[in-house]
Formats: sequence, structure tokens, C-alpha cells
Amino acid sequence: MNKIVILVLFFFAYLIGFCQTDTIFFQNQKIFCKVIKIKTDSITYRLLESDIQHAIAKKEVDKIVYKNGKTFSVKEDIRIVHVDGISNFNDVVISFTSSDTLKCTKITDVQVHFLYDQSGQSKYLEKTYKLLKIHAAMRGANIVYVPEQKALNLTGTNDTSITHFYGAAYCSEIPTVDEFDKKIGTKTEFDATEQWYLPKGRTDVYQLYFNGKFIINELVENEGFVYINGELKGFQKVTSFRLISMSQKFFTISFETNNTLYNVQVTL
Repeated sequence: MNKIVILVLFFFAYLIGFCQTDTIFFQNQKIFCKVIKIKTDSITYRLLESDIQHAIAKKEVDKIVYKNGKTFSVKEDIRIVHVDGISNFNDVVISFTSSDTLKCTKITDVQVHFLYDQSGQSKYLEKTYKLLKIHAAMRGANIVYVPEQKALNLTGTNDTSITHFYGAAYCSEIPTVDEFDKKIGTKTEFDATEQWYLPKGRTDVYQLYFNGKFIINELVENEGFVYINGELKGFQKVTSFRLISMSQKFFTISFETNNTLYNVQVTL
């Protein structure tokens, strides 16, 4: 009888302890812990009996059940939203799962400079992801698939062969000629109000408040993308601009000249 009572007490103690912890589920295993932070590529946690922080790759985790009973599904943590170019680049999604791009259109491959001697620093990796988002957004992408690569596996290295970090930029919804034609109607002259530019080899994007005119001469669809043949004040040598997004109040065009990538926002 006493043995039964003891077993029951142990069982309830286990349940109470379980309910007071967060639980990470991965590869048919569980970690009872305190979840500290969910980052772009990893989840930081602390075991209950220790103050030491550990990290697990986010792509290996199925879900987290918090002590209050709420569940965070890592596999469903992909919320792709509309991106209007560089103006809301933070909405670009970084994904490590290729299937997240199945219904998307590939825009281009993107890469940023990677400093091998800082590869073990999580803050530097976060900065690298931010740069990938910027490069992707300026080309009209809203999701970047990051495949397995050497830089992701290192916790500090002297391997000087690692010079770039790369990904594939995709867009979940490409504007069409018909959609844009209906949006602008018969209007051909517009006010260009804001400009962002990224010089080749630089990491910073510069913004200018732009007071120019944008004139549309012709709409062309090529390989699924909409190009606008026209004129933009201040860029006399540029005659073709790619339409990367549309909203209720403006549309955004992208073009490259003199080794500099531009985004220009045009008011409807």
C-alpha cells in the first residue's frame, strides 16, 4: 500500500515538474527546459538544473510546448507576406526548407560577404541574414531559401575559403501585365517619390526622398516578369525597369546601373 502511495506521489511530482517547464520536441525526442530565445536559425534554451545556455538548430525542431500549455509549431512558422521592395525588407522570410518555395517563383540567387573569423558569432550570422533579406527585397523577393552550406556548420573557424553566404530569392506572388494595366488605367505619367540604392560591394542601403517623374511607354512581359519601358527623371540612360510590387497607393520598380541596384517607389 505504501509503495502505491509513493508511486502516485512520484507521478504527480513528475506531472507538476513537466507543467512547470517548456518542452522542445525534435526527432522523436524531448528536452525539458526553459526556452530563452527563438532566432532565425536556432533556438536557445537552458536546462532546469543549469544556468548554461544551449542552442539547437531550428530546422531540427518540430514544436515547442510552453509551460502555460501554448504550442509553437516551428514547421508552421513560415508566414509569407507581401513585400514592397526595400521599404519593408524585414518581412522577407528566411527558410531552411526547400519545400517552402514550391509555390513561389525564383527571382535570383543572392549572396553577401561572409567574414570567416566571425562565423561562430550568432550576432554576426543575424546580421548576415539581414543583408540577405535586403538584397532579396530589392529584387522583389519575399522569401530566401538558405541551403546547407559550410558557414552554417561552423562555431568559429580559420578557414579563409569561406568568403560568401548565399541563398535563393523567391517571390510568392509576381505581378502580371494585366493586373498592372488595370491598376494604372490610361495614365502614363507618375510621381516618383522615394529612392533606395545599394552600391555593389557595399552593405548599406541609402535612401533619398525623390521628386521626379516616371513615364510609361510600354509594358512587356518576359519569362514571367513585368518590365516597363519608359523614362525616369535623373536616369536618362535607363530605359527598362522591372516591376517588383504593387499596392493600393504605389508601385515599386527595380533596376541596376553603374554597378548600383535601385528601388524607386512610384505613386499611383
